[in-house]
Amino acid sequence: MMKRVVISAMMVAAVVLMAAGRNVRRCSASSTGNLTLLADSIDFRSDLARLYGQLQGRPHTSDRIDRIYVSVNGVEKDASDIDGVDFKRWFQWEDDGLIPVEIDLPPMKPGSVVRVYAAGPRGVTTWVVKVGKSTRK
Repeated sequence: MMKRVVISAMMVAAVVLMAAGRNVRRCSASSTGNLTLLADSIDFRSDLARLYGQLQGRPHTSDRIDRIYVSVNGVEKDASDIDGVDFKRWFQWEDDGLIPVEIDLPPMKPGSVVRVYAAGPRGVTTWVVKVGKSTRK
């Protein structure tokens, strides 16, 4: 019985600490290049910065993202993962022309502007993400 109480207390503490440490900020983005990102928010964590948004394109056309990276103090750091599409695989926009994505960027401190680069066979696209107000989760 005591073991269950201790394990339950540890689980509750872990959830509370994880939730308190998250710093979600609303944002918007402008795009230069062939891929448009409609940014929604960035979740700044100690282990990563997760960018939430949608790729926008012409319905029934295809594209590919081979690499996503940020430049921090002149050093390029690659995104570790993307959900919604796969790196180095062609994808197609459906009827609405939107694909929801979550991009795991290297950890960074919340700033007012984050420049994200997406490279593919059609060149490099720059997304300038403007970070707004913080909402604690």
